[in-house]
Amino acid sequence: MRDWKKMLQYALWPILSLAFYFALNAERSVVSRDGQKPFNFMTLKAIGDRESPAMTRPGPGQDLSDRLEVSDSLLIDSIITIVQNYYVDEPRVENRQLMESTLRSLHETDVAVLSSMSDRSLRLTKGNDSIGFRFSGRYTYDDLMRDALRTSQFLERQRPRDKSKKTPNGAFQFLSAMLASLDPHSNLLTPDEYRDLRQGTEGSFGGLGVVVGIQDDVLTVIKPLPKSPAARAGVSKFDRIMQIDGKSTFGTTLDDLVQYMRGEPGTKVNLFVLREGDFAPRRLSLTREIIQVDSVESKLIPTDKGKILYSYIDSFSSRTAVELRDAMIKAQRDADPLAGVILDMRGNPGGLLDQAVKVADLFIDEGRILSTQGRTREYEMAKNNLYRFDYPLVILTNGDTASASEIVAGALRDHGRALVIGEPSFGKGSVQTVFELPGEQALKLTIARYYTPKGISIQNTGIMPDIWLQPVHKGKENWNLLGEYRYKSERYLDHSLDPGKARVANQNEEWKAFYLLPEAAQAASKVPPKDIPLDFAQRLLTELAMRDGVPMPKERLRSSYWKASASQFLRENLERLDSSTAQWLEKSNVDWSESTQERLAFDPRRTKFTVDLDDRFQIQEGQPALIPWRVKNLGKEAITRLSVFVTSNRSNLGTSEVLIGRIEPGEEQRGVVRYEVKATAKDGPVRIRVGLARSGGPLTNLERHLIVEIKEGEVPRFDIAMKLTQETGGKAEGVLEAGEQARLEVTIRNNSQVTASMVEAKVANLAGKQIRLDERKLKVGPVEPGEVRVIRVPIQASLELTSEQLQVGVSVVSREQMEASKSHFFISGSPVPRVSKSNVNTGRTPWTEN
Repeated sequence: MRDWKKMLQYALWPILSLAFYFALNAERSVVSRDGQKPFNFMTLKAIGDRESPAMTRPGPGQDLSDRLEVSDSLLIDSIITIVQNYYVDEPRVENRQLMESTLRSLHETDVAVLSSMSDRSLRLTKGNDSIGFRFSGRYTYDDLMRDALRTSQFLERQRPRDKSKKTPNGAFQFLSAMLASLDPHSNLLTPDEYRDLRQGTEGSFGGLGVVVGIQDDVLTVIKPLPKSPAARAGVSKFDRIMQIDGKSTFGTTLDDLVQYMRGEPGTKVNLFVLREGDFAPRRLSLTREIIQVDSVESKLIPTDKGKILYSYIDSFSSRTAVELRDAMIKAQRDADPLAGVILDMRGNPGGLLDQAVKVADLFIDEGRILSTQGRTREYEMAKNNLYRFDYPLVILTNGDTASASEIVAGALRDHGRALVIGEPSFGKGSVQTVFELPGEQALKLTIARYYTPKGISIQNTGIMPDIWLQPVHKGKENWNLLGEYRYKSERYLDHSLDPGKARVANQNEEWKAFYLLPEAAQAASKVPPKDIPLDFAQRLLTELAMRDGVPMPKERLRSSYWKASASQFLRENLERLDSSTAQWLEKSNVDWSESTQERLAFDPRRTKFTVDLDDRFQIQEGQPALIPWRVKNLGKEAITRLSVFVTSNRSNLGTSEVLIGRIEPGEEQRGVVRYEVKATAKDGPVRIRVGLARSGGPLTNLERHLIVEIKEGEVPRFDIAMKLTQETGGKAEGVLEAGEQARLEVTIRNNSQVTASMVEAKVANLAGKQIRLDERKLKVGPVEPGEVRVIRVPIQASLELTSEQLQVGVSVVSREQMEASKSHFFISGSPVPRVSKSNVNTGRTPWTEN
């Protein structure tokens, strides 16, 4: 081999590297956001104690090293050995089962085509190349390794030789398919993914200390972190970062921009930041530092009967339990008594298992917190801690509450220490651990299932809230009124564990209400709308304090008592929310009314759901999938609160849902759901699920699985140019001078062979109050191939200018495009100094020098 050092590293790694790694980390949880646990070194079996087929001499006509390096062969051998020793379901990783499931995974993801030659033989084909597999007789580990290496070599032969296309090598493709066939959370991590995982669980990284997002195509500050370089420089919420080290942020992806800001501590980065009301962007020079990210954000909410501690837990990293404990202690020291605690875990994806256990332990006196079942059974028990917090407790959840956060919610509810308010959680009931690999890669593997204190698995079902509050968006049309990314929970992921155990999520509907969210324009305003679930939890705790006093007597510190004691309050408020939502939907021509008798009489077996499409159908690139459906009521009672949804196995594709409402006995309703398939033919077929839901919960047995084949076709591409024209009031042509008026002439050329329909364009002001221009969306209409369309936007310069380059952005999009075409331009300006430096920036808070 060309690289003997690398080969030796892989050869020794299965025996030595893992042992040292786990010995050094026996007390440390090296985990991902999926809720992993420390690996028990004492159970680590010797790996590499048998001869690997990767090291044997090829037989006649068998050239396994043609395009597959020895290091790759050793990697495959080592990972298969780990999987077979530690994966949660031992029968699923038996030699033949593992190989067959890997081949099916390659077929499902359209890497290659799998066909059956007989009961004991399969063939994998791609293009003009194919390989066969025989499974007659006893299928040994040597047989598995031989076929694994042959498959990797086959995939390597098909890999494009074009180095510009970053296609993984054959070994990586094989291992990825093998792990994907097991469950959604077992996978290989690239060096970048492993670095992000460590940063997320350790809670630290090198950067500027600012939480950001994309708003109006520009990087926007969500919040600066306390004591960070950004905070010391005066960066504030809603500031817009226009440039990073000279690179415009307009139209750039969030992931790329975050990487530009992160870096080695001690290195410099230059930002141009524009605050609302500022005359011009301001240049800031910041020095990167190690940023410690707090996972708990707390505040006190005053009430008529004391105060309520509100703690938002973003994720479970290495200090989460300590941060929450310290917030609780600080709240106790306040003069006003503490009437209750709200733990907000909405959007919390999970994290360290040990931190979830410690958080739950803060509120539980004794007993089991959870149990895990893998190759062995283990228990986590409550401990006699120095601190114990005996207050009424409410937990807020939604569909993105997952893993470690579900452990906390499940433990506290099973012990009667908390009421859960919100939406059903994600439903991830498995535990992963991480094995470090050479080259800064890692293997993340599912090693156990976890169970709540009462022995309940939440896999595929999630934590069902005690009080279910389901949001309804006040949209202008009947489309995704219940949310854009629904039906993306664990049960919808490919190869999720225990798929047959998914239950219908329509439980506890007696304590359920729909509530209205503001329209998109209002929700995007800088004054946040009322948080209904938080307000509901706050008023419930206040009601309990009024009834039972503060502090609440210890014998009443149980959730069943709180629910019974405040039952009238709960029913009245749920009825109020639900009634106002039904009235608004009625104005949108959706009958959302429902009686108790109709709710109790619902039987999904009396509902006929039909999708009038073949199991596999085609669409053109850039075109939506149109899904015709029919629903018929075969029963004697009206079926209420129905909706039809379409979702995909791909996380980057959203959901389309249409509310049907009420269907009378014998009635049939029909319609078409439009589903935007933002994928290309090169991405392969898209698997979608079309289903029927009632009261916001999917009906498991009323779903169709379809495959959408995308026919290759050209998508419109735009070339965008800009120049300054019709200048009045200035002297230099092509230069915007103080007080000058002109027009921005934007030229849009369809540089493709297909018509672009419903084209819209928008020009964005990225220069502050130095210029004024019309930023409304402009309808361009259809643009034929090769056609050039010109739009002219008035622009006026202020009487004073401070920038030599005035930045503007342009976005152009057609109905066929998955993403808008975006460009930024710099207009030459002729600066005229302002009276004083202090007048340049007029934001909400003063700027400070770094």
